[in-house]
Amino acid sequence: MRSLGIYIVSIIVLSIAGTIEVYAQLQQPYRYQEELRTAEEGFTVISLKKEGLALIRDMDHYEQGKKRWQLEIVDTTLTSVWSTVMELENRLVLVGYEYSLNHLFLLFREGESDHLGFQLKTVLYKEKTIRTDKIKFEVDFKISHFTMAGSSAVFGGYVSNEPAVLLYNQNSDQPKVLPGLFTSDISLLDIRTNQNQSFNVLLTERRGRENKKLVVRTYDHDGNLLIDDIIDVDARFTILNGLTSTLEREEMIIVGTYGEGGNKQALGFFSVVVDPFNEQEISYSDFSSLQHFLDYMPQRRADRIKIKARKEKTVGNISDYQAYVVPLRIEERSNGFYLLSEMYLPTHNSNPYSYNNNFYNPYSYGYSPYGVSPYMNRYYSPYPSFNNQVGDGDFRMMQSMVVKFDAHGKLERDVSLKFDEVRQSNLEQVSDFVINHDSTIVIYKKEGNIYYLKEAGAGDEQPVINQLKIDLKDQNETLKNEDKDEGATRFWYDKHFYLWGYQTISRKNERHHVFYVNRVSIE
Repeated sequence: MRSLGIYIVSIIVLSIAGTIEVYAQLQQPYRYQEELRTAEEGFTVISLKKEGLALIRDMDHYEQGKKRWQLEIVDTTLTSVWSTVMELENRLVLVGYEYSLNHLFLLFREGESDHLGFQLKTVLYKEKTIRTDKIKFEVDFKISHFTMAGSSAVFGGYVSNEPAVLLYNQNSDQPKVLPGLFTSDISLLDIRTNQNQSFNVLLTERRGRENKKLVVRTYDHDGNLLIDDIIDVDARFTILNGLTSTLEREEMIIVGTYGEGGNKQALGFFSVVVDPFNEQEISYSDFSSLQHFLDYMPQRRADRIKIKARKEKTVGNISDYQAYVVPLRIEERSNGFYLLSEMYLPTHNSNPYSYNNNFYNPYSYGYSPYGVSPYMNRYYSPYPSFNNQVGDGDFRMMQSMVVKFDAHGKLERDVSLKFDEVRQSNLEQVSDFVINHDSTIVIYKKEGNIYYLKEAGAGDEQPVINQLKIDLKDQNETLKNEDKDEGATRFWYDKHFYLWGYQTISRKNERHHVFYVNRVSIE
């Protein structure tokens, strides 16, 4: 009777959640705004979760041979709590950031070469002090991942095309190389810090068509191995990319996309819950079997694809519908896991293979002042930067998808939000989501508007896309223009987003160019 009782309670909760969802509204209670000259560099916006946000920018101003960087810390009401100017060596380039244990970490490279060192700035914003650690690798190490685990900076990347993970503990002087990774038949997919300050390294093993493996290893913050789990991959498939959850729940899930052969387009999502003491079987869900994945296309075309896929599967074949899809973020809840992904189409000017399965692009150096860097922590900046790409609209962003997996890693339902003609010269995350009771709310911004979708808990109804103006600072301002190429929307904490961008506004018949951050809350 216990399972029946749980079932009944679940139905009641879903009904209540659906009722409450009708009244859930998007509010914009707070806004940060700073006037800039049009030629000034823009800000990188970094979530400090419930502590607020960090705003940092290169002021492009030199004084006594030092370059000045502006750093602003704002609380959750977007009120400044600390403002400082850092005077740094001219050659330093910001290439990464992380928030961990109430500290902000900023990673700078000492110039453009891999052979140069790094500086890790630890911003203790409550104490209003900044600590500097100088890090020098003795190998030609091309970094693709950066995060913090306790007092250790964790760097993932490649040495001579072989994956490597290096640790720099702030209490020691020498980086430590994790053993057992230097092999040419392994690709590095993900490095992610858990809630207990251990960290996961996710790899895919390719030793032949009949012996493909997915490998997850968990280390403590000193680099001691805690878990080593090897999971068989279906011989028909290739793991393209993947993420691990961060142990907010007792279970750890691995989710991502899979394809066939050497094709970089994905066939669907895979999922598996880690259990190093038992055999685990990966679940594969092709895109055509999802309820809302094909909502971005005309209904008749979607129906044809689904009918064809069902026929193929009845005779043991694989559905041949493929798409360019990148997984971005996992949300862990008591009833399972939610995965945010985005789908895009490369245009004739772009190279769809500019990122490979491990997001590593050896030519994607440099720092974008608007928050995109190949070295950024994947939670904050999942897409690599394509500095060799030029042109207007090299990538057409198609839709955002949120997929729900249960506690056992089985796909339950999905929701998608079609983008309204969003084009980008670089691949950058466009959307994000929150969970309100058992309902998914997905949003993105475009040219002065917020587009959002609220899904009913059951997921059976066709969600409706709504539109909302981005609030200005006060009613005496008028929006003249929103920079369509800069700014984005990100999950912040609980039921709150933050969005930022650059606007030209009119105030008392005078035009002003402003940088802004708005808080968007689900009320």
